[in-house]
Amino acid sequence: MPQLLKKFENNQPTASKFSISTGTGLSPDILNSLLAEKFDVAFCSKCRDDNLFEFTPISRQKMVLITPLNHPLANKAAVNLAETLPYPQITFALKSGLSHQLADLFNLCGGKPNSICAVEEDETIAGLVANDFGIAVVPMMDMLYNLPIRIIPISFPKWERAYLYGDCQRPSC
Repeated sequence: MPQLLKKFENNQPTASKFSISTGTGLSPDILNSLLAEKFDVAFCSKCRDDNLFEFTPISRQKMVLITPLNHPLANKAAVNLAETLPYPQITFALKSGLSHQLADLFNLCGGKPNSICAVEEDETIAGLVANDFGIAVVPMMDMLYNLPIRIIPISFPKWERAYLYGDCQRPSC
């Protein structure tokens, strides 16, 4: 997000004035705040299929498997999600914008992950993997390179997370 904001700022005329407030949260909470008019626009995952919001993709993240350094899958060049099914996994909490999309991906592979822990934040999931709690499927983020983990591309199913700009379409918004 910081890189996107800087790019946006650099492309604005010097006379343009924007007030940018940042915070973190789960996509459903962000969208509820947008509905409550706490802010004008939001950046989040799409998790509602209704007509209250217009979503515009602004960035994409590939999904990757992360493992502890000593994990049996750690030396693979790429992995089919079906290969991850026997191993304990840290998954996204049901309230997360990615939870349902990842469930659909695992269904394509014929199973469900063996979830030992469901977490809301990507960074927390990565930290748990780095400390050998299990493996996880997460969006590719630069911060992953700073952790003692292996980052493995997913060969099947291929999917990217769309990071979206959301705008409320309700007349009072």
